[in-house]
Amino acid sequence: MKWTDYTFNELDLELVFLIRDELKKVLGEQADEALMTSGFLHRLQEDPIYVHHFDEDYWVSHIIKRFQQSIAG
Repeated sequence: MKWTDYTFNELDLELVFLIRDELKKVLGEQADEALMTSGFLHRLQEDPIYVHHFDEDYWVSHIIKRFQQSIAG
């Protein structure tokens, strides 16, 4: 998937960029890859109410965990 495959409102984008900034602090250059492969963006587009129910710290932890599992095999 690419960024252009998604359509988000302003609140959604604010959350995405907050999460992306936090991911960059931990994962550096791999932050975008982790975000794109995590399924988070798809979930946000499909069920924004569910996603916004949790804060960005929850999603950052979730995305990092999934990314680390995927690269571990």
